[in-house]
Amino acid sequence: MFRLNKHITFYFSDKRLQIREIKWFRTKLFSFVATTVTIGLLLILSINYIFNNFIGIGTSKTKALMKENQLLQQQLVLMERKMNELQSTVNQIADEGDRLRLMVDLPSLDKETRSAGTGGAIVESEFDISSDNTSLLLQSAHELMNRLQSEANVQKHSYEQVVKQSEFNKSYFASMPAIKPMPGFYSRQEFGIRIHPVLGIKKPHEGLDIVNDVGTPISATGDGTVQMVGHSGGGFGNVIVINHGFGYQSVYAHLSKILVREGQHIKRGDLIAKSGRTGLVSGPHLHYEVRRNGICQNPMDYFFDDVTVQEYRKQIAEEQSGSK
Repeated sequence: MFRLNKHITFYFSDKRLQIREIKWFRTKLFSFVATTVTIGLLLILSINYIFNNFIGIGTSKTKALMKENQLLQQQLVLMERKMNELQSTVNQIADEGDRLRLMVDLPSLDKETRSAGTGGAIVESEFDISSDNTSLLLQSAHELMNRLQSEANVQKHSYEQVVKQSEFNKSYFASMPAIKPMPGFYSRQEFGIRIHPVLGIKKPHEGLDIVNDVGTPISATGDGTVQMVGHSGGGFGNVIVINHGFGYQSVYAHLSKILVREGQHIKRGDLIAKSGRTGLVSGPHLHYEVRRNGICQNPMDYFFDDVTVQEYRKQIAEEQSGSK
């Protein structure tokens, strides 16, 4: 083989016993070598990838990623531990919420409602991460976070119900006829069928007679609006009817003096009249009735015998002065 110039090379062919020309020998040689080297490198890189970088190409970057992944896993474990502590706090809040619900006359939440229906099968991981351990940690943290958010929303709604019911109860209990309207003696057998003291016949007695001197102060037994005042035109004589709302009414009869007017808003403990003996009576007393949805109730079921009108007024005055 010999070269005539840089582009033309000759070689002697033993078979044909002649000299033959090789055109662009260097270019062809370079292309062959380059192709061979490229294929070799690709083969080596493929084998290295299959056997987890046994050559150690990019070792520093791989070590950095491994360290980063390890730190990520540690943070995920720590976050999951903190969220489990938060879950315990949410459970305590839920228990306290159930206690408050019972206090305001609401049913406690059942287990399924408290958990917001977040139980059941584990959802397939949505995190595209090569490390199975990291993917599982992320999925676990994600599910726990969703559950905590759902349970927190349930408790938020529950506490809103408690506040709403508490406001309702405040108005309801203030309106309920719940104290003795006048000091004096009364018989526990007064309510129901009895012998009428004037007529001498059996007759239903739908209230309670509280005996005391003429002119004894009478107080409203609950918040409400004066519905009717004046003479009853019957055996009750002078009478006051108060509409307390929520289906409640109270009736005060045989009065000697009326101190309120129709449409007037009054509070429990307000002075509304003085006792007397007007109407069909055998002596001075107050006839007192409690009606709920038009049906007469036994007033004794609504009395707090250990709380007098004077004590009630004193406590209310102290609370109002303390809140200022």
